[in-house]
Amino acid sequence: MLLRPLGHATADEGTATGCGPGEDDPVPPPTVPFDQLAALGPFFALLPPGEGHTPVRRLLDGEATTDAAIDLYAERLTTNRRDIAGSLLVQGWAGRLTSVFAGCAVLEHRVPDLAAANLTYRFVPGMPVELGIIDPALMGTALGWRRLVDEHLEPLVMAVDDRCRAGRRRLWGNVAAAMAGSLGSLARAAGDLAELTAQPWAQPAELADLGEWVPTEAGPSYARRTCCNLVRVPGYSLCSDCVIDWQPRLRSNGR
Repeated sequence: MLLRPLGHATADEGTATGCGPGEDDPVPPPTVPFDQLAALGPFFALLPPGEGHTPVRRLLDGEATTDAAIDLYAERLTTNRRDIAGSLLVQGWAGRLTSVFAGCAVLEHRVPDLAAANLTYRFVPGMPVELGIIDPALMGTALGWRRLVDEHLEPLVMAVDDRCRAGRRRLWGNVAAAMAGSLGSLARAAGDLAELTAQPWAQPAELADLGEWVPTEAGPSYARRTCCNLVRVPGYSLCSDCVIDWQPRLRSNGR
């Protein structure tokens, strides 16, 4: 797969439109590279709105829809702990969003508007949630991240926490772990992890206090500072980035 070289976006990459050398030759706005994203894996895929899709705003604004999504995850995990189900709902959902964000940042140095109002969704058995985008135009990574946080992730965390009391710091820790997982998957598909984690868009301030990349013999490894609580579900063990596993090791190394 041909990826654009990693690096800082230039000033003219902060907007989705531009003009060519002649005033009468407008350059079409860049849009989501649907096929290239899909080639990176199912977490990176993005589609036009499809049959059976629901507006994402309904998930954030409607208590019944939020409850239904939490209950679906509880059923998948075979647990009656709605707080854990809500935690894993946010982690999986954030994994989809951060994968699309990171994938587009690497492929195009721009990202789509991932605000809730611009997306639709459909839960698919045994697969990551299917996401559709209404307007596929791209924008600069800084603006795109602000839209994602303010108009999607923050309302998602609030809506889920209000319905199951999973804990907002735990849920934001899940977002941070999701971003780390997206970068790891992207590196395995088409890049260098150390180079990816050094990108400004991969180090958002909102996630800085929730984990860190730790150098190991095998390369950078993410250590989170919260636990998603999946370990409390029978049949599941600690996640590889879990604070329960990492904290003693970091303390022994004087971190």
